[in-house]
Amino acid sequence: MDYPSPGATRSPFSPRVRPPITGRRPIGLSSAKKNQNQFTQSAEPQGGDVIYKTPMMTIETFGAPLPVMVTEALTFASGEVTVRMSSCGWCWAVAGRRVLAWSRDAAHPARELALPQTDLAHKADLVVLFYEDGQMPACVGISPEGVIRYWPSVGQEGAYTDVTCELAGQECERLILRPNGGLLLATTTCTLVKIDTCKEGRPTVICQTLRPPSGWLGGIGRRVSLLFFGSMPAHGDTKLVGVVVLGGGASGVGEAGEAGEGGAAAEAGEGECVALLAGGPLLQLWRGAELHEHHLRRPLAEAFARSHLAPQGDLNTLEIMALDMHAHGPHGLLLLVAAVNVARSPEMRYALAHVCVESAERPRVQALAAVRAHEDAPRFLPLGARALLHAPAYLALVAATATSDKAEYIDVSAEGDRIVGAELCDGSPLLFSRKHGVLLLKINEPSTQPPSLCDSPMGSPCPTDMYDGNLSLYEIDPHEVNAISTDLCGKLKTAFLFHVRRSGAAAALLAAAFPPRAPGDVDAPLDRAVRAVAAEMLDDAPAGDPRWKVRGGAALGGSCALSPAAQLRDKQRAFSLFLDFLRAHGLWRRLGLVSAESDECGEGVVSTQSVLGALAEQLAAARALQRAHQSATAIVDAAFQQVALGSEAEGVEEPEVCAALAAGALSAADVCVRRVSRTWRVLRAAARLPPPQPGPRAAAAHALQALTLLNTVVGEMHKCRAQWAQWAACAAPAPAARPLLPALQALHHRALTQCAHNCPDISLRAQVLEAAATLADLMLTEAEPLQHSSHTAHIYERMRREIIQPYIDEGQTERAAVLAEKFKDFDLLIEMCVKKNDMDRLHAYIDKYANEGVAEKAFAWLSSRGGASSALLLRALGGRAAPRLAAWLAAAPARAPLRALHRLAAGDVAPAARLLADMAAEETASVARMTTMASLAKLCLLASDENDVESSDTWQRIERRLALGEQHAALPRDVRARHGLSADDTRVLEPEELVHMYIESESKALNEYDYKKALDLTDFIQDMERRDELRLRIWCACVRRDEWGGSDAPAAALRDKMFFRLMDLVHLMGGDLELLLPPAEDVLTAPELAELASDPRFHFLIKYGYECMDSTHAEHMEV
Repeated sequence: MDYPSPGATRSPFSPRVRPPITGRRPIGLSSAKKNQNQFTQSAEPQGGDVIYKTPMMTIETFGAPLPVMVTEALTFASGEVTVRMSSCGWCWAVAGRRVLAWSRDAAHPARELALPQTDLAHKADLVVLFYEDGQMPACVGISPEGVIRYWPSVGQEGAYTDVTCELAGQECERLILRPNGGLLLATTTCTLVKIDTCKEGRPTVICQTLRPPSGWLGGIGRRVSLLFFGSMPAHGDTKLVGVVVLGGGASGVGEAGEAGEGGAAAEAGEGECVALLAGGPLLQLWRGAELHEHHLRRPLAEAFARSHLAPQGDLNTLEIMALDMHAHGPHGLLLLVAAVNVARSPEMRYALAHVCVESAERPRVQALAAVRAHEDAPRFLPLGARALLHAPAYLALVAATATSDKAEYIDVSAEGDRIVGAELCDGSPLLFSRKHGVLLLKINEPSTQPPSLCDSPMGSPCPTDMYDGNLSLYEIDPHEVNAISTDLCGKLKTAFLFHVRRSGAAAALLAAAFPPRAPGDVDAPLDRAVRAVAAEMLDDAPAGDPRWKVRGGAALGGSCALSPAAQLRDKQRAFSLFLDFLRAHGLWRRLGLVSAESDECGEGVVSTQSVLGALAEQLAAARALQRAHQSATAIVDAAFQQVALGSEAEGVEEPEVCAALAAGALSAADVCVRRVSRTWRVLRAAARLPPPQPGPRAAAAHALQALTLLNTVVGEMHKCRAQWAQWAACAAPAPAARPLLPALQALHHRALTQCAHNCPDISLRAQVLEAAATLADLMLTEAEPLQHSSHTAHIYERMRREIIQPYIDEGQTERAAVLAEKFKDFDLLIEMCVKKNDMDRLHAYIDKYANEGVAEKAFAWLSSRGGASSALLLRALGGRAAPRLAAWLAAAPARAPLRALHRLAAGDVAPAARLLADMAAEETASVARMTTMASLAKLCLLASDENDVESSDTWQRIERRLALGEQHAALPRDVRARHGLSADDTRVLEPEELVHMYIESESKALNEYDYKKALDLTDFIQDMERRDELRLRIWCACVRRDEWGGSDAPAAALRDKMFFRLMDLVHLMGGDLELLLPPAEDVLTAPELAELASDPRFHFLIKYGYECMDSTHAEHMEV
């Protein structure tokens, strides 16, 4: 059989014949076009290889392959290699003193130049290649100390001139081309030097340092707020971050001296403006010989505030740093800035600021657009309405003109790649990747079609590699699979295999095997088959490894590769193809619900799409675990051993695998890497592993290694989940890491309270705490969906408190505050602020979360503690949030005491009096409390400005409650003892209840004064009939106190009987006997006195007493 030539077109279904390994091109360092099979050929002009692709951007190889010496420098250089690209078609890399220059179109051979000797590090930012008048470009390279080396032609490496530029000890930072010819050199402290080449006679360069005009005012039009030129140290505020040349009739010229979009360069000296940006941020504008300097911190801080993007806290404490700058039109600058308020939160917020410099004296911040970036501070390239953020580890395409949460990220570090440089060359954004060389960024137009998973960051990093990989599914004959398949899973596999061959038989087979299902079906045949095939695909054994002798059907996820990394990559490619197959044939939208397996996505019913998303997370976790194996070999190997042979083993492996494992033909790592759907068990085992050695330091080191491993893997799972939600246009998948939470929480608690607490090494302890905080963030993010269900919200709240509380116990209050703020544990934030007496911070939280009820939560927390906390509520919060506090206090009757105190604190004594009177009227539990509130209400009423308070209804109610309190205090001791009432305090008894106590009392100690109290209590009874009835019963009780027999004279009887003594007492105390004393007939006929009804002497004495009372009353009236 003939080997296919490298240029031949090969079908993925051709026999798999491989050239020798030594003859294959290095991965990522060649940009030669890959061969396209018959299904991927297109009539459009063919571009480079697609390296990274998302729905909005495509990154492909650009230009000729890298020269060998550049490849070697990137691979074997001992120090940092920096790279720049230019619009002239040349690129250059600086490694040590070597300048490696090459043409992107390979029109000229690569050249190597030697930079001047220096003790500092050379970099590509201090080298520029440009065309003058020859076929080869000229080159200027500058050492950090200011030694300029000029090559008239890079074709003559030995023909150069050295010139020393006097910089007074400053360090050179950046070298750019001017649009009108010449170069500009900027130092780290923003000193600007013009450099012009001269070929008259011996080629040389002429340096001219730009200086401000002499004199204090510097001439008309000069506006300088701070002179920092000369040899001043390059600290963070004054260190150069960007240089831009703006032409009078041209668009801006960027850092590499490239003309911006939409204009040509202006004539020399005609309105040219040079802008230098320092990190402060400080902006310098040179217009000819005039220098204008401006502090941008205040206008940028105000712009952050206007855009509601500023971190929480006072703007004066806001730290703003400039990170990068580019031209934006002929009179505008685009700045990438970062803002942080370290006192409040370590969160860094990034934004693109549009600054107009049409007037050099008064630059204006026109707009601010927030952008999202990862931990590493990025730089950016302007792309019209968008901007490309780039850092060594990632790329992000964001909106540049308006704040938007939509951004597309590519994590190049996940593929072992690194972005070394980025430039705009003739309007085309070029990137330089350490792995792939020069790359071209293309922005894709939005499409209404659903994106393919292969086109997302979740898919293959290079979709064109799909047909050049090791997938065994291309070698499976779908007709054979169809012939031996009897179940629906086999039919689905057959249709999938037909699909990848672009055969129409797939649609017919699917229509026959999976008819439309009834709406609302759970565990429909299609859903069960899709889940089973996807899980089986991820768990298939490697097809090319002779150690695996597993018998089974069509292994769709099998790989002919031998390395675990390649096997997992091939499974991801197969999984991506399977998802595209579901989309292409309309099966995706037909997927419904399946019963969740307890070890996957929890219990109950979940969508099949969520189950597939959980499998995608497991695959991402497996790949991350495999990548982390090298750095955490011991702990990963131990976890593999536990899952394959130890306590975590499940016994799910085939007999052949168990035999190979026992014989040593297969390792525990082989078995665990194969079972992708059970990756979470490996992570659980890693979290449970004990430290291998005793001692606090060994325990802390082990905890740090376990935390770092789990943070990396779980973080990759979260990234995958976010990408899945965007790709699938549905809710995020059921969290695949949720079964891990108990083990992760146990590890987190142990690492925090034991390992870090007991660690004697301060540095190691800090690392453990930092890693534990990262894991806490991931765990709470994982558990966050639990709060949306009423059945599980309490579980989430308890878990959140158990995770954050140990940081407070260990004194890590700032870490606790960050976690509590992010996951909105407002009760904990309030408690921390109160314990630290940080009311300013509490007010900041109330303002920040005004729409989430933090103020009300703070009110409730403080009021529930009582005492000093209640005083703090009224004094500290009542002044700043008085309306909200008043509304909250009025919402519940139980808060009436605090409401009254709040009124008093505000000086509203009359409303406070009414509130206290209401409280006294409603008090039933304590007579003392009722009397106290009534007394306070009376004092408030007296202190108020109201007129005639004693005739008001509030005053009358207060007096009634005070009188009732006096009646309670005046209860005879025998009555109290009989009814079990305390002498100090008791519940508030109703007046009628007190009257009955007097009436029913059998104590001999009661006298007419006690019964007079009972008569007074009847004044509280509103019902007149009931009041008269009670008064009659009181008089009858007095009658029953004495013996009515005997032969005493009537006058003596009037003196001795309590009935008549009570009459006399009421009369003497000014009571109205006609009102209080019932008629004689009512007394004589009362049921209570039935035994005396037949006693004539009783009748006589009663009538005699009434007659004496009437005569006495008549005499009193005559007088």
